[in-house]
Amino acid sequence: MVLRTSAGILLSVCLLSAGCGETEKPEVSSKPVSNEPIPLEDARAVYTLNCASCHGPDGTLQASNAKDLSISTLDEKAIEKMIRKGNDKGMMPYEDMLSTPEIKGLVKFVQTLRK
Repeated sequence: MVLRTSAGILLSVCLLSAGCGETEKPEVSSKPVSNEPIPLEDARAVYTLNCASCHGPDGTLQASNAKDLSISTLDEKAIEKMIRKGNDKGMMPYEDMLSTPEIKGLVKFVQTLRK
């Protein structure tokens, strides 16, 4: 009886220790990360969700000191910086909320609002 109990304990210890120290490795995506802008229709959805409340669906609302995007003369780089960093007039930064492809897509979409 002592032999069976000792063998049982030994087997249990071996099984328990076999699982120790093993950690699941996170899956690594084989898909390359792209910095290409999202498609214009997807950018429109991002704009509607994040920007339209102040800028309006067509960019002309000007709520909460928002600029009229239909007459903006900012170049792509300046628009991207504005989206990423916000400004001191009330626009919040979106660099921690939106991905680079979303921001680049927004830049393209905002340019389509110009008259």
